[in-house]
Amino acid sequence: MNRATEQLPPQGLTSPQHGDALPHPRTEILALTGIRAVAAIAVVLHHIRLPTSAPQPLKQLVDAGYIGVPLFFMLSGLVLAWNYSTLTPTDGTKLWRFYIARIARVMPLYWVVLFYLVLVRAARGIPQDELWRHALAIQTWSGDWLVGQQAYNAPGWSICVEIFLYAMFPFIVPVIALIARRYHTAGLVLVITTAWAFQLILVGYFAALGWADLHAREPNSAHRWLYRNPLTRLPDFVVGISLAFLLMRGIRLRVRAANVLQFVVIAFVVVLSALPRDGGLMRALFYGAMWTVPFGVLLLSLAAQPRALLARFLSTRVMVSLGTASYALYLTHRPILPGLGQNLVELDGINPYFMVAVILGMCLLIGEGAHRFIEVPCRKAILNLVRRRTAAPTASADRVPATSGTGASS
Repeated sequence: MNRATEQLPPQGLTSPQHGDALPHPRTEILALTGIRAVAAIAVVLHHIRLPTSAPQPLKQLVDAGYIGVPLFFMLSGLVLAWNYSTLTPTDGTKLWRFYIARIARVMPLYWVVLFYLVLVRAARGIPQDELWRHALAIQTWSGDWLVGQQAYNAPGWSICVEIFLYAMFPFIVPVIALIARRYHTAGLVLVITTAWAFQLILVGYFAALGWADLHAREPNSAHRWLYRNPLTRLPDFVVGISLAFLLMRGIRLRVRAANVLQFVVIAFVVVLSALPRDGGLMRALFYGAMWTVPFGVLLLSLAAQPRALLARFLSTRVMVSLGTASYALYLTHRPILPGLGQNLVELDGINPYFMVAVILGMCLLIGEGAHRFIEVPCRKAILNLVRRRTAAPTASADRVPATSGTGASS
């Protein structure tokens, strides 16, 4: 494990930061922090929307911003496995502290935003239906679309998925670690291929039954089962974990090869996202299966060659800063959009384009504030409390990198 870490180039890496309940030996991969910002901003723009006068391909591209969420789940698996590759269900205190660290990472800000929305609904006389599901972050298991996604904070459904993935991580990572030891790179590639095949089979099944064409509010819709159901997000997570073990095996790319791969992936994503997706089959593919391979190639190339152009850009101070605050941006933007004049983007002329930039900038500022003054202090308070209650001679060695999860939720 340590040998693989040493083989990675030093550029694009930085020392871990304080703030977790578990020690780990590896450094933060800065480009993976920066790409969280790109994915989060894509989701925000998807919710803001472009003016009606915008070219149709550009509107299609922005509307596809929700594909940043599957990227978050894959990235979550990669970063967690990179940092906690030896975690098992029998680790006792170490396992308990891992779970506490995950809760401290995602839930305090989630609860603060939920409390704000409870107050808003109370002021408007809106019933607090199924609030308990949202408080426990289990809403997306519901078959009711309004409960699972639309009530309270819409992006909160992905936090429910993340909590499930966190719970499964200690059970999945030992299996993939065993495959990596016994079957090496070929075994990991087989795991990734199997996960992708499972996604494709599900898409084909839903298309064959006509469920891919159902509206998101329908209980059997592809949106419910292929996009926001925690079980069907496991393949993304497993692919991410497998990518981490490929990196730990010392996979390297030449700078030119990484640049070419990243250009091809970006061109593929941009061109395909700009095309019409009228058919249910295409929409179902967009929920995840379409992006498993390109996103996997992108993340692997960013981590394996920090000197590539895109990796260097994503590793800049601005992008890393935006990526570090991406979870707060993701979680806070939707509730505040109505108050930022989102409806003004429907106007004609140049003004609505200016408003899109202003609204995005306000979302970034509010997200940064929520990160600095709510997310980080709450996480530190929880972890400090855990340390005091479980004081041990090695407690001072606890570390965590800024990318200990997804921009969406970790």
